[in-house]
Amino acid sequence: MKRIQLSIILAITGYSLFTAQVGINNSNPLSTLDITAANSTGTTSNVDGMVIPRVDRQRAQSMSGTPVSTMIYVNSIATGTQTGTAANIDAAGYYYYNGTAWIKLNPLVNIYTADGTLSGVRTVTTNGNFLNFTSGANNIGITTSATEGRISATGSTRGTLSLSGGTSLVDSFVDDASAAQINSSGTSTRLSMGTTNAAPIGLKTNGTDKMTMLSNGNIGIGVTAPNTALELSSGTANTSGLRFTNLTSASPINMGQALGVDSSGNIITVANPSPTNVSTSSVNSTSAANFNVNDLAATIVTGTSQTINIPTGGKALFINFMLGVDYTTNPAGGGQAYYEARLYIDGVATDCYMRTQEIGVSANAFFSISTIKFLTAGNHTIDVRMQRTFNNGTTSGANITCSPLSISFNASYLN
Repeated sequence: MKRIQLSIILAITGYSLFTAQVGINNSNPLSTLDITAANSTGTTSNVDGMVIPRVDRQRAQSMSGTPVSTMIYVNSIATGTQTGTAANIDAAGYYYYNGTAWIKLNPLVNIYTADGTLSGVRTVTTNGNFLNFTSGANNIGITTSATEGRISATGSTRGTLSLSGGTSLVDSFVDDASAAQINSSGTSTRLSMGTTNAAPIGLKTNGTDKMTMLSNGNIGIGVTAPNTALELSSGTANTSGLRFTNLTSASPINMGQALGVDSSGNIITVANPSPTNVSTSSVNSTSAANFNVNDLAATIVTGTSQTINIPTGGKALFINFMLGVDYTTNPAGGGQAYYEARLYIDGVATDCYMRTQEIGVSANAFFSISTIKFLTAGNHTIDVRMQRTFNNGTTSGANITCSPLSISFNASYLN
């Protein structure tokens, strides 16, 4: 048997010296060594193939002067060490020598076992399927479809998307234990949210727009098309929806401009009222002249006639009149008549009066009138007049003489 193998080797060697190509199981080799399987088809159990020399790691490590491209099969790493030329021999398998060390043939290198560098653009077509990176219940998913591209971050308690540029950071997250948030941090100087075209910005709750900003800067609250810089709609008639929490009617009023609302609902400034001025005209006397009173005409009480000037913007005129008289004569048939004191403005009797009944000669009578009147701007004359309103036996036209005991007549206006 050994003689037959030697003959074959000698034949191959001789042939190779002649042709520089060797064929095994064929007579027309296509390369330096061309091996044809003895049984390329069929169901025979005979083994076809080529067996590479099998050595353990120690043997591979011990070789010296090994030519580049030498191939071996390391069948055990129980011997030797993973150092020197065997630095890459960490498992059984095929290795070739690159002139420095043994290199694993077709090693299992991918994103799961090693880092790498893309040599160009790579495209992953998902066909509508998710590309998921999962760790337990937490995952990041990427998916595309004919109408949508989506990146999702899902966590057992929080899902977060982070963007960083240098030392600036923007985080957006939703958390079971706190409100959903978008936060900027680091060295970022501003968190800006908006559009780069003329589209408006809307803020909504419960699926409904509550605040809108138009491209011209107008802001609407409860209004989707605001016509002013700020337009507010409470949704309730006669209720503005605007409240100043720290400013109430109990707050002290200091210097400033009053606010009002025009017919269109716009807030406008209202001129502050001028400080209130009080002007008073008065008559106070205990020695006024006597005067006669009868039933035929009203007689002006001595000294009560006054001229009042009401300026523009004048408001209320406060009038207070008190009169005490002594009836010094007794008209014919008199003694039980009724007398009236009435306020007159610009010679016209008003609805302000007081009546008393005269009881005999040397009787005293007291009259009191207090009222508020609103007058137009300009000069007005006011006075108090007396008249007998019910004779009750007294002769008509007969006079009774009144001697003033005291007169107090004050008229004050505010503006």
